[in-house]
Amino acid sequence: MRFVKQIIKAVVAVVLVMSMGLTACSQKTTTDSESDETSSVEMTSVETPNHKADKIEISMEDVIAIGKDEASKYYDDLQLTNVYSYDNDTDRNIMSGDDGKREWWYVNFANEQNNYVSIMIVDGEVSNVEHFDQNGNNRLIDMNDVTMTAEEAVQKAKEYGLVGGDPNKESHWVSGYNFKMSYASLVSSPDDYKIFLEVIGISPNGNFAHIDFDATTGELLLAEEEIEHSNGEVEWKNF
Repeated sequence: MRFVKQIIKAVVAVVLVMSMGLTACSQKTTTDSESDETSSVEMTSVETPNHKADKIEISMEDVIAIGKDEASKYYDDLQLTNVYSYDNDTDRNIMSGDDGKREWWYVNFANEQNNYVSIMIVDGEVSNVEHFDQNGNNRLIDMNDVTMTAEEAVQKAKEYGLVGGDPNKESHWVSGYNFKMSYASLVSSPDDYKIFLEVIGISPNGNFAHIDFDATTGELLLAEEEIEHSNGEVEWKNF
């Protein structure tokens, strides 16, 4: 998770075109590039779409469906490996993500042969596609195991005091709520991998924070906030 804030700082100013990792300091994930042997890498580049008068925010579930349809053009038997939203909205709003919907998303798919497709979706449309014949992934998600939606996760996160980031407050760095779903494990139980559904926002203490749920059971797995000390050190604490 310590890398999330750095990533958000960057994407506020520039569109990312490669996969980024969202990992909690008390959360361990395998990387999306475990294999250095990459062959026949191709990218379908689409110009970043002009923002419509009213931006279009869509749910994580719609993103997965749109992405799966696009990804199936390149390889067979693909499954989700991760999906996440990020802040690159022209109109940054504290309410973004309040209903589990965001404007900008990345969604990634892979199969047992390590074929891999990474897709950027903006305003409900495919904006950029990269596909790799051989690329590592952080496990394949069987969507039958996912019972929790992003909307349900954010509503539950609110019960623990997580609020959306205020773009008018420089210290927040994030606008509204952001999301990620992927396989991960806690540092305390590194071999126990679960499907983490992460909601990113601001803690009740006003700090950059995230709350993670088990996407299968809805169980709370982790709630951490970033504490910045005067000497420049950063610490993650449960809240």
